[in-house]
Amino acid sequence: MRNKAPAEQELDTLRFIADHAPISVGEVAQRYGEPRGLARTTILTVMERLRKKNLLTRTRESGVF
Repeated sequence: MRNKAPAEQELDTLRFIADHAPISVGEVAQRYGEPRGLARTTILTVMERLRKKNLLTRTRESGVF
């Protein structure tokens, strides 16, 4: 089964992440989400969708992803 193509907001978020990698969810929420009126939970949801589509990976540092 093929992954669905990313939605527009997912693409915008992915571009921001690519330009600022490596970056944490909190940093994305603060630097990308807040200026656009997006809550941290929204950013987390978008990033998790990207991860499930194999467009984003996460690593564990000090017990936190």
